Amino acid sequence: MSILSDKRKDILVLFDDREFTNDQIRMLVGDRRYGDIIYQRRSLHRYLMEHVPEWLKGNVLHLRNRIDLVAARKRIEQSADDAALLIISSRAGITSYERLAQLFERLPYAEENFVDRRYKPLLSFYADGHAFLNEWERFSLNPIHAWEEPTTNAERLTSLTPVDLASIKEFLSYMRGATEARHFNKVEIDNYFYTKCSSDKKKMKAEYQFYSLVPESIRPWLVQPFDYIEESDQASYKMMRFYLADAALQWVHSAFSVESFELFIDRLLFFINNRPKKTLDKAGVQKEFDKLFIKKVDERVEQLLQTNEGARLNQMLAVTNPSLDIRTQVTRYKGLLEKYQKSFLINYLVVGHGDPCFSNILYDQERYLLMLIDPKGATSEADIWTHPLYDLCKISHSVLGNYDFVNNGLYDLTLDQANRFELRLHQYRHDPFKDIFRRKLQENNYDWKVIRLAEASLFLSMLPLHLDHPNKVAAFILTANKILDEIEYGQF
Repeated sequence: MSILSDKRKDILVLFDDREFTNDQIRMLVGDRRYGDIIYQRRSLHRYLMEHVPEWLKGNVLHLRNRIDLVAARKRIEQSADDAALLIISSRAGITSYERLAQLFERLPYAEENFVDRRYKPLLSFYADGHAFLNEWERFSLNPIHAWEEPTTNAERLTSLTPVDLASIKEFLSYMRGATEARHFNKVEIDNYFYTKCSSDKKKMKAEYQFYSLVPESIRPWLVQPFDYIEESDQASYKMMRFYLADAALQWVHSAFSVESFELFIDRLLFFINNRPKKTLDKAGVQKEFDKLFIKKVDERVEQLLQTNEGARLNQMLAVTNPSLDIRTQVTRYKGLLEKYQKSFLINYLVVGHGDPCFSNILYDQERYLLMLIDPKGATSEADIWTHPLYDLCKISHSVLGNYDFVNNGLYDLTLDQANRFELRLHQYRHDPFKDIFRRKLQENNYDWKVIRLAEASLFLSMLPLHLDHPNKVAAFILTANKILDEIEYGQF
């Protein structure tokens, strides 16, 4: 039976966001409404609104409390006699926003009720919106997805099947797509495997071979890759799928408590401190230092400035504040690096993951299970060794450098009263965690200034890699400048 006709009618959409995360989901994203969960650099509510057609945006009502309910009822009562109603639960994980946009366009022609599932539907359409007022008192007490009896007087929607974000399994499946893949990467996920594909075949092979090249003592911390396939235009490998959330998701959603974060950092530093070591002569140490902390910065900064976008962005920032000029920052960075150089010239190398930022760390707070994914890779035994501070500064740039907030779009670029750019982060109660990290660094005999200086090199060297998001590049430049201020002037 078709649910469409030729008759156009008015539509009201209720985004029912009254429910807060349950115990299992709260462990991963904190105590918040489902609509406030961050997905691909914006909240789920905002992400949905971006896919609502312009003609419908004014008819979408966001329900968060009883005041919103009163306003919504009044809006329905004042609507046209033939007005229809679509109710979307905020815990509906939309698996295809393109299909959702198509559904919105078809709604004015729908003449029959429909739901996405018979039991506890997450999408419910009422062709007669006024008739739903007969259920309003019940709806006010409980969202439709909490009603126990099945929906029998509605068609079954087959074009769109949302997942229930209150289910830990479905939530973790859905949120694996929360971080946008790099343009040359493609990720496929099923119930058992995580498949990574890329046109950068050299990098893919290095990632795949890394596990077999590192010492056995490192392997328990890594997710083992397998089934490497190289084709003419791409390469791929698989990993077993673990239903774990990455630390970045938990960090930006303020899901850690002081106690759980301290335990997390303890495990992370245990891994850092117990990596296999290899003694290196003075010349070898200097070579590694120059490669990671000088040459890499110089090459990436020049790469940035050789692009029209990078040069234009740098000029714009420098006009408002000359200290933000990227070459000025590099000169300042190198001056501080010379001051602290002795602390970098450590007489050994360690087996390095290469990129243990929070998005590459899977962590279960309840079971203290920590696993690392997406290492830098290696094609020979010589490639697995790195400077002892490199992995640590990668961790620091997530904790102290706020990398994951910027990477997830949780920031604003504003101008102060002197028309200088400022970076404002959407952070919530993170200072105690940063204090814990600084204290743990000290307890493990690390100088925080040295770690932060190494961290500044990361922000400077990552700039050209993010030119597809110019605001993000500006945020990283401001972050690097702030780190240098902290080291040089103690300005926290």
